[in-house]
Amino acid sequence: MSPIAKFLCAVATTATAVSATAATCVIDLSTNRQTIDGFGFSSAWSGALSTAKNDALYNTLGFSLLRIRIDPNQNWSEETANAIAAHARGAKTIGTAWTPPASMKDNNNTVGGNLRTDQYGAYALWLNQAANSIGLDFVSFQNEPDITVTYDSCSWTPTQMQTFCRTNAPSIGRPVVMPESFNFNDAYSDPTLNVSVAANNMAVVGGHIYGNGLFTHQNAINKGKKVWMTEHYVDNTQSDMANCMTIAKEVSDCMNAQMNAYFWWWVADFDTSVNLVNSSGTIFKNGYTLGQFAKWIRPGAVRVAADYIPTSGIYVTAYNSNNHLVIVAINTGNGAVNQQFSINNGSVGSVVPYCTSSSQNMTQLGTLTLSGNSFTTSLPAQSVTTFVQASAGSGGGAIADGVYRIVSRRSGLTMEVQGGGTGNGSPIDQYTYSGGGHQRWTVTNRGNGQYSIIGVQSGRAIDISNASTANGTKVQLYDYWGGNNQKFTLTATGGGYFRITPVNAPVSCLDVSGVSKKSLGALILLWTYGGGSDQQWAFQAP
Repeated sequence: MSPIAKFLCAVATTATAVSATAATCVIDLSTNRQTIDGFGFSSAWSGALSTAKNDALYNTLGFSLLRIRIDPNQNWSEETANAIAAHARGAKTIGTAWTPPASMKDNNNTVGGNLRTDQYGAYALWLNQAANSIGLDFVSFQNEPDITVTYDSCSWTPTQMQTFCRTNAPSIGRPVVMPESFNFNDAYSDPTLNVSVAANNMAVVGGHIYGNGLFTHQNAINKGKKVWMTEHYVDNTQSDMANCMTIAKEVSDCMNAQMNAYFWWWVADFDTSVNLVNSSGTIFKNGYTLGQFAKWIRPGAVRVAADYIPTSGIYVTAYNSNNHLVIVAINTGNGAVNQQFSINNGSVGSVVPYCTSSSQNMTQLGTLTLSGNSFTTSLPAQSVTTFVQASAGSGGGAIADGVYRIVSRRSGLTMEVQGGGTGNGSPIDQYTYSGGGHQRWTVTNRGNGQYSIIGVQSGRAIDISNASTANGTKVQLYDYWGGNNQKFTLTATGGGYFRITPVNAPVSCLDVSGVSKKSLGALILLWTYGGGSDQQWAFQAP
């Protein structure tokens, strides 16, 4: 997609009033669909993203994938910074080339033309250089090979793409995504998929859904390939909830079509129709809408069977994410709907709903307790509601991803950043809860039962200073980079409390220091776990 000329695919959503009570939506936890790789956006032509913007995109909204433009003139510094920021926040990156370097093409131009056949090998090595320099986890060697435009581009036939995959893709040195067709045309991927030596050299079938392509790409699935929707957008969505419903249904439709990832087009500040978050970290309505999926459906989640349209205007998908049930329910209609959900083949005690509507932005609504593995709740008009399992059922984990206040069992005081600090090295203490961002923490399961705990105000993680294991080590804020001194296991100690243990110090925990464990401002330090109430914490709604 061009930074100048954009092509809008209008996806019609009919927002009609529905009955006050809908048919039951049955969710079957024993029937698995596809694994989810994540939700992402592109930083193409967006410059180096600010810290505040990155924190909002990855920490608050939960995006886990970044699509980067590989500049043909090797102007990679800004996108390298974006890749570093993404990796620091636990996201993965895909680099897409809009064109090979002009010198490798038959028209000696970055616009149009074809890659010369004698340059296939050189181009693959050039992409390897880009991947190493920028820091890419995946590489797509061509954006939209099937359209003619006036910006950076290059035409490929399906046969040419198959040849490149068969003979040159391994030299890229990264998992390959292809063909990124403008309208997800299977004619561009099937020739590669149908030749095993070529198919073995690509990992993901990616495509865009401008005008077409939002359906199940069965051949790719049959051949064991992931399917990613790597680019689309809807205009005028920063504040228009009706248009945001088009986004929500589109993402839901992609998940229902067994796609493994969804990417929004871009986050350029100058595009006030499409951008999700501005440089100061302000999140727009379209950002919150996508966050309803990205925040709680984590990479590695598995979609499970659910009645997709239990009644007209209601769309439901469900997931096993970090051993917690996550349900995303969309009400496209103009009236609220009482929707019943029934869970089969698993035990769920309670769920916490989060809602984005015209008046709400990923707002936590309280806890719903299931009766007979069922619950009924009102879905507001034109809304997206995500229900996150809050109590461990069969196979349940410690807690659901979300924003919490963390409360000491001994004192009843809240874990906070001392003095409201935001910088690296700011100490952590306990204090009376006032609702400030320095007292609220985003808890995210990073896999293997290990959690990061990141400050809402600062965007920085709770960190064990210098990765020490010694008693009395400072517990502080620091930029999250995924170290074992920034990830914690949560072990239930009874009564809704947990021991918080850093992965790098498995016999230790977060402990309230000092003679008086109930003192305002008492520091939180690392200490060997002894079972004291000053070493036990509750994760409560803020």
